[in-house]
Amino acid sequence: MNRFFFVGLSVAVIAFLTANTLLMFGDKSILPKSVYVSDYEQAYTRTYETNLFKEALTAPQGTVEIYVQNHEALQQWMVNEGDTVTAGSELAMLNEAETEEQRAIWETQKTALEGQLAEVKSSLATLQQARAAQGGPVSQDATDNSEITDENDETIKFDVNVSVGVAVPQDGSYAAGIAQAEQQLASIESQLAVLNAQLSQSLSNPSVISPVDGTVAKINRDAEPLSIEIYSNEKVFLSYVLEDEWPLVEVGDPVKIDGEGLDGVNTGTIQSVSEMPAEESKWLEAYHQLDPKEQNNPLAYYEVRIAMDTPIETPIPYGSNVNTSITLETAEDAVALPTAWLFDYDGVEGKAHTLNINGRPKAVGVAANFEDGAKTVLTEGPEAGTVIINEDKLEVFVSPPKVFMPFPDRQPNFEYAKSTYWRAYVEYLLAR
Repeated sequence: MNRFFFVGLSVAVIAFLTANTLLMFGDKSILPKSVYVSDYEQAYTRTYETNLFKEALTAPQGTVEIYVQNHEALQQWMVNEGDTVTAGSELAMLNEAETEEQRAIWETQKTALEGQLAEVKSSLATLQQARAAQGGPVSQDATDNSEITDENDETIKFDVNVSVGVAVPQDGSYAAGIAQAEQQLASIESQLAVLNAQLSQSLSNPSVISPVDGTVAKINRDAEPLSIEIYSNEKVFLSYVLEDEWPLVEVGDPVKIDGEGLDGVNTGTIQSVSEMPAEESKWLEAYHQLDPKEQNNPLAYYEVRIAMDTPIETPIPYGSNVNTSITLETAEDAVALPTAWLFDYDGVEGKAHTLNINGRPKAVGVAANFEDGAKTVLTEGPEAGTVIINEDKLEVFVSPPKVFMPFPDRQPNFEYAKSTYWRAYVEYLLAR
């Protein structure tokens, strides 16, 4: 009898103690508790940015191509590939007997281009007025107002726009249309300048002349129509982005440029981002060699042009390789928290634990700007100086418990300690 009594009493006592323990120390207990938190840090602000690193090639800002109808019209080429030419330089001598037929072709081309020019200017003006009404800035073309004086002492102004890649900020719904119109306008003006230069020549001494300053890149001496291609003196840097990178890069994004021939790290700007897949060219072939990547879609390479913010002072050859860093996202004086410390986080909004004035955890909402490595840069959330804590158990308590944390441990810098005079150690020990 006594044995069963003591066994029952023991079971009852153990059950009572267990129940009280659960009630007192369980997660849903209303009794005050303390939780040890080992991970914490004080929020601070600094500038954060994400970058896309790309190989790039030095390329001409624009190109001008001049045509000669056939071999009979050409008497002699006056230049070779690689020659430097100025506006008005003779590129080729024409046969006088074939000049009339060649001039008739140029006149027909000029009439057609002037009609296109009027249409593009009208469309561009309409788009610019519409965007100006929205308060957006209007971009202007950079032109090369080259001129020469002919044998009758008359000045011929070429007014050639060689900036085919127009820098138009994406500040509104009209930006893409304006950029396309400005590129068409630049191309038409360049072609008209070539034709006007040729038509200004004397019939007694006909020749093909250069409408711009630049470098002879290529001469087609065989296939008709014969042609000569001239690179402008102004240079840009050419790169390519893949399909998944294309949405991240925008016109106007800042770029850091470093390479052989450049004086230190230079700054630049994204001038254009093509929506069309890049055509096969020597530039794209060279890029594949510099940055080989396995790509399921061979068309998914899109041309990006980068312009320097300041003129290039040192001469660098076309085709030279540079390293670029495109800044995709920037946040100045922003707070960033370890992404793993956020809870109820969906990539846009979430929560983090801070300490209130009574030393208890408090959940505050955060809004993410972008992720930088293992941290999330915030647009909304705790201010600088706020203590952020990380402990998963805090999420299950009905009422916030008190927390206690390890004392901050700051290890002395060994190099600083070696350079400190011995008297400073003595004074520190005596002061204690």
